[in-house]
Amino acid sequence: MPRSPAEQHMEDAARTYFANVTKGDVERILALFADDAQLINPMTGEEGIRGKAALRSFYQKLVSSLVDYHAGPTDIVIEGNKLVAPLRLVGKTPDGTPLEMNNLNFWTFDESGKFKILRIYMDTHPYRQALSQALGGSK
Repeated sequence: MPRSPAEQHMEDAARTYFANVTKGDVERILALFADDAQLINPMTGEEGIRGKAALRSFYQKLVSSLVDYHAGPTDIVIEGNKLVAPLRLVGKTPDGTPLEMNNLNFWTFDESGKFKILRIYMDTHPYRQALSQALGGSK
């Protein structure tokens, strides 16, 4: 069944997000978020972070922590103003340690079509393992 124009906009926004995460283009990532948007993931805690300044800092750290990587959705499901996309990320840490992760991204869109909330669930074991190795710890 074809998507409605609103649903197509949401899918396009999610795919644009993943493309810009892969490119490391923080400003284009931020352009997808509402000014007061909230991001919640295991690193931010349940309260998350809110606003463009906090999001900019988060994404600058994220893109600098990975090299030679690709992030892309394996599926996209839309219901109302919510979009769910499983994500596969493959890349390396700055020291060359391989990293493969699966995440589940949940977006809530505002009335203007911007990201209001992004909640990310992730398999943190591969990330913690790569980070530990990069910092000189054991696997």
